Amino acid sequence: MRKKEWVGLFVLFLVLVVLWSSVAFSQKLELWTFVDTHARWFREMAEKFSKEIDPQFSLDVKVFEYGAMHDKLLVALQTGIGAPDLADVEQGRFGGFLIGEIGFVDLTPRLKEGNYLEDIVESRLSLYAKDGKYYGVEHALCPVVLYYRQDLFEEAGINPEEIVTWDDFIKAGQKLTKEDRFMVSLDNDAHEGAYLTILIRQRGGDWFDEAGNIQADSPLIIDTLKWLLDLRGVYHIAEDPPIGPAFFGALKEGRYATVIGADWYAGFMKDYCPELSGRWRVAPLPVWPDDPVKRRTSCFGGTGLTITRFCKDVDKAWEFVKFTMLSPEANVRRYELTNLWPPLRSAWQDERLYKPDPYFGNQVVGRVFAEVGTESPVQHQSPYLYLIHSTLWPQKYWPRVLEGEISPEEALSSVAEEIRKEQGRR
Repeated sequence: MRKKEWVGLFVLFLVLVVLWSSVAFSQKLELWTFVDTHARWFREMAEKFSKEIDPQFSLDVKVFEYGAMHDKLLVALQTGIGAPDLADVEQGRFGGFLIGEIGFVDLTPRLKEGNYLEDIVESRLSLYAKDGKYYGVEHALCPVVLYYRQDLFEEAGINPEEIVTWDDFIKAGQKLTKEDRFMVSLDNDAHEGAYLTILIRQRGGDWFDEAGNIQADSPLIIDTLKWLLDLRGVYHIAEDPPIGPAFFGALKEGRYATVIGADWYAGFMKDYCPELSGRWRVAPLPVWPDDPVKRRTSCFGGTGLTITRFCKDVDKAWEFVKFTMLSPEANVRRYELTNLWPPLRSAWQDERLYKPDPYFGNQVVGRVFAEVGTESPVQHQSPYLYLIHSTLWPQKYWPRVLEGEISPEEALSSVAEEIRKEQGRR
């Protein structure tokens, strides 16, 4: 072979190497989520990351329905077939991923190295932990507040500042409630007993204790469920609401004067009830009269971003996680776009978090979140929590309790018994 041909082959080889390297280093990462707002956020941040940090970075964000995504992800991590590089996992389903071999990268060393463990509120980190190892990074602090219709309160002659305890809330509700209007519903659009979970945690309880023992049949949870049902059956200030989009239709009609919801619920209201802009306000939760802590908030929800063990480039994925989830700037920007209050303490001093919000009558909603956020209770994770939030309780027992088919004691005792049997089998 002539020298010229050798040179030509060598040049061709170099070109192929360059092309291969370009493809390899610009390999697109894939991220799964189940929330449209999260998808928009990740796409915006991926574009920003590419411009500011890594021009070769590329991210494919896929959105699935809540249940379908978690089921699909669980199978993908078990089989290794079709798994994404990164994935959002809702805290209520996260426990199901902790059974057997864990399909996520242990982020603990990286979180320690960046001193993030001191910055992130511990109660949000513990949702994605097992045996002292952290597998996910939380999107939001999720403090729960009382959203209320200022115009309906004024019409009924109710001063929101006088609603300090839940007893005050009931009295105000009896003043406001009439044939086509109620102070509150027994649940929100999720229809899974969300309000019950919120109130349990406000009182310092949870479905599981720190050791993982089911607490469904505890006196505190039984008493809380009875109190919630009494809002309908005894005090007549609540009703069982419609499910899904119909719930927001009822809000638009002014059927419910209050909603009990986390920070992210403000985003839901803006998306689904834009015509009610200016009518809503935000307040701390009323406290329980017998609560020595006088906690004015609770916590509900949460989603952790994970890196799967099948990720094509863990280092690059981690750089994106830091850029998107762990910088004060990103946390502030996310609040501006989605109303998710930052779980990073270092972000709380940013003045952009405290701008008047036109949807809430120019109230500085961020000050309410900041005021109650430090009181947010701990949520206890369990591999069986998903049975409470998405399977066993909402489908099998919650509807029957609402219909009066079974008592609170019967329902909660049955839930506890089934969970204990499942724990025994495993």
